[in-house]
Amino acid sequence: MEKKNIWIVAIVVVVMVVLCCCAVLVASGATYAILKPQETSQNMNEPVESTFSPTREPVTLPTIDLDPDGEEQDNPSPTQENQSNIPGEILAQMEKIEREVEGLRGLPRANDLDRKTLTTEELRQRVMEDFFVDYTEEDVRQDALILNLFGLIDRDYDLYELFVELYSEQIAGFYDDETKEMVVVQGDKFAGPERMTYAHEYTHALQDSQYNLNDGLKLDDDTCELDSEYCAAVTALVEGDASFTETQWFLEHSSLKDKQEVLKYYQEYASPIFDNTPAFLQEDLIFPYVKGLAFVTQLYEEGGYAAIDAAYLNPPVSTEQIMHPERYPDDQPIKIELDDFTSLLGAGWEEIDRNTMGEWYTYLILGKPLSSDWALEEEMALSAAEGWGGDQYLVYHHFENDEDVLIFLSEWDTQPDADEFWLAFSEYAIKRWGNTTQRTDTKLSWELESETVIISRQTDQVLWIIAPNLDLAEELATQFPEFH
Repeated sequence: MEKKNIWIVAIVVVVMVVLCCCAVLVASGATYAILKPQETSQNMNEPVESTFSPTREPVTLPTIDLDPDGEEQDNPSPTQENQSNIPGEILAQMEKIEREVEGLRGLPRANDLDRKTLTTEELRQRVMEDFFVDYTEEDVRQDALILNLFGLIDRDYDLYELFVELYSEQIAGFYDDETKEMVVVQGDKFAGPERMTYAHEYTHALQDSQYNLNDGLKLDDDTCELDSEYCAAVTALVEGDASFTETQWFLEHSSLKDKQEVLKYYQEYASPIFDNTPAFLQEDLIFPYVKGLAFVTQLYEEGGYAAIDAAYLNPPVSTEQIMHPERYPDDQPIKIELDDFTSLLGAGWEEIDRNTMGEWYTYLILGKPLSSDWALEEEMALSAAEGWGGDQYLVYHHFENDEDVLIFLSEWDTQPDADEFWLAFSEYAIKRWGNTTQRTDTKLSWELESETVIISRQTDQVLWIIAPNLDLAEELATQFPEFH
């Protein structure tokens, strides 16, 4: 389950503490930006009433002789390549923003950029070609199956349709680190929202030019499939940096007109698809902003942009480090390697996922499950996940019988941390599965019609098993003798 590299989210502070967010998708080498207002006074999980959802049309040739502050625009370079017919007036603004961002970020100019503007429909088609061409029906089913085992969505939830609709609603632009394209969804002018998006995306171009997002930081599909925790952490660094720099650009270089246009844009913005997205996914979409921006801000306060640059050379490796910047870089995750249980399971069983859940998704399981009736109180869920030390999970599927097995082993920083998680997880499990079939101080089990669930603990570890029947669940449990 590529649970953390599907989306990356960044949010920038705009005038008078109005917040907006720019989500980005890393897929096939591209970083896509998605603009979404951040509701500061309303629960993110509740629909937001709005009457207007702006749609951007193809760019025309506006007359822009003065910048929004009334100053003469810099003339574009006489020899510009790879600009895909962008009007000279807009190109001049792009170049001006680039110089301003370079000055703020302190990184050398990104060369060989291909600047483009696309209509909403053109960008939607581009994303479909870059991402969904490789997201098969089988991928959709398996992702839903895995997320369902963890109690986050219904088993038959249509993730494909969700992502298509969500991307169509939200995308505002992207930077492609393979083709070096800078793309902004363009309206009838290059206004405040487009300029703000461009500042954010150009920061990505600087990051890529200096640190190589794909080959250097390994922010690619192969790495993320093997270690989603690492990808989530590095994504938060990248997006936190871009959001921090974009914020500085907005505060120092945007005009009054920019601010007015951005404020108007977000006042009129509607996002019904996002607002009705499953609770865990809403939270996961904004994670790189909420935590990534806080992480980068902490680095900046400690050592300026030099400290942020140093983090690219020694990147964070877990969501725990992002959520608790004081634990970076010394608090390394505990490495857990589960055995392969395919032989024990027998013919027809196939391993479909092996990865790490991490502190962030442990919190989401406890605090943002499919049913709000299962959810723990926010502070309880956060506190219970905070002592996370390391984990690994395995998911097996029997395709002929349509049966699943989940094995999830977590280790905690201290025994008191394990105690706290055990109590919280036990409460969550009873909310989810009801009265236990068996209960001791160190083991709870549920023998249900279609599955058997066992959770058990020993010292600083907690084991979670889901299997289609009691015999198989107990057989799997015997493979962990330290829990008996």
